[in-house]
Amino acid sequence: MFHRNGSTYSHSPLGRLFLSSRFLPHNQNLKSRVLSRYRILHTHTVSLLSLSSLLFSSPWFPKHLSFTSLFLMCKKKKAIEATAPTHLRPPPTPPPVVSSSSFSSSAPSSSSVPLVSSGSSATKTSSQLSAVRSSLPNPAILYPFQELSLATNNFLSKPLSSSPSPCWKCSLRKRNTTVYQLPFHLSDPKSISSLLSLLIQSHHANIVPLLGASLPSPSHHYIYLVYSFTPSSSSLSSCLRNPHNPSYTPLNTWLSRVQVASDMATGLEYIHLHSPASFHGRLSSSAILITEQPSLRALVSLYGAADLSGDVRPASVEESRRGYVAPEVLNRTTSASHQSDVYAFGVLLLELISGEEPVKYRLDKGTKEMKQVSVIDKANKVMKGEGDERKGKLRRWVDRRLNDSFPVEAAERLIQIALKCVEQDPTVRPDMTWVAGKLSKVFLESKMWSDRLQVPTDISVSVGPR
Repeated sequence: MFHRNGSTYSHSPLGRLFLSSRFLPHNQNLKSRVLSRYRILHTHTVSLLSLSSLLFSSPWFPKHLSFTSLFLMCKKKKAIEATAPTHLRPPPTPPPVVSSSSFSSSAPSSSSVPLVSSGSSATKTSSQLSAVRSSLPNPAILYPFQELSLATNNFLSKPLSSSPSPCWKCSLRKRNTTVYQLPFHLSDPKSISSLLSLLIQSHHANIVPLLGASLPSPSHHYIYLVYSFTPSSSSLSSCLRNPHNPSYTPLNTWLSRVQVASDMATGLEYIHLHSPASFHGRLSSSAILITEQPSLRALVSLYGAADLSGDVRPASVEESRRGYVAPEVLNRTTSASHQSDVYAFGVLLLELISGEEPVKYRLDKGTKEMKQVSVIDKANKVMKGEGDERKGKLRRWVDRRLNDSFPVEAAERLIQIALKCVEQDPTVRPDMTWVAGKLSKVFLESKMWSDRLQVPTDISVSVGPR
């Protein structure tokens, strides 16, 4: 917009030169022609040469001003205007520091409300991007054996005692990790990279995340799997049977034990149905981690260990004594499968209810020989009774550290689910979807029972005179 007094003109350097009252003639017709020509040239971005030819041919153009001086003057003016906003820009104001004295009962005025600057919005955006980036799954990492050896002091550091396999806690690439050592039985070590890239994409709230692995060398017959370290955690076997204090357990309520059972079932169901892993294959109370977040929850560890190590053979004699191996695997009829995982899960349920080890050995006074006593045999004896006799046996068999505070019907239903999982015939055993659904119902019933037993806190008693 151009006004007749010449006080307002274009913001470009040439516009300021052409439209200033110093160079424009006083004739209104000639002035309108120059202005229209300038607008056309400015709109269609005509070169400076064609614009200068119009100026030099005009009779009102000053003779002492050459084309070179005009170009340098415009270039200098453009450089000044381009750098001026940077120097004139006010420095960013730091965020206000909120102190205890700033919280007053009076309402804040409109002038005291801080404005959101561009710096604060950029910081907020970068923090949001960092949060999204941290939530994305990390790519699979193939750790060199030398890096693992350096982090674990040549594997001379004290291993974690509650683990079913030799493992060490260490720091790898600024992250707390747990390194497991497993025997390697795959014929083609190159297939680990593709399988690891698939397994690492699986994420579940009840599974310990897999981070990477170390490929075995021809001189080493072991594979090292790297998992994320879970702080403030302990194995289920340590929580149920603490050697330093056998009379204490953090799982001292019925609701906490049913919650752990439900978490284990949900994690195992995810492995069977929604993950690239074939099965778990190493399920035991030592492979279950109990965490505080803030309530007691369960995590399934050693996810993908059977597939990466290729250890799907029938169990050894030492593993068979633990009581988690299915009969068909123990008899070398078949290898580990979904059905063998369900069997091990049923043993875990009975172990969680009674607090006892899956297999015990006692001396038979008659034959003077060691006799094997299984937790499955005890559960079958408890469920053989009827009515009050069964309830009495059940109360005596359930872990006494619960102080006889549990719903008998829910405990009876939990034992029935476990006994279906440990059937001798693998085709009769249920799948984990059915087990997880039944355990969810038992958890809801136990939650309602626990809420009814809580001491009411909304009752007030007044002892003052009316």
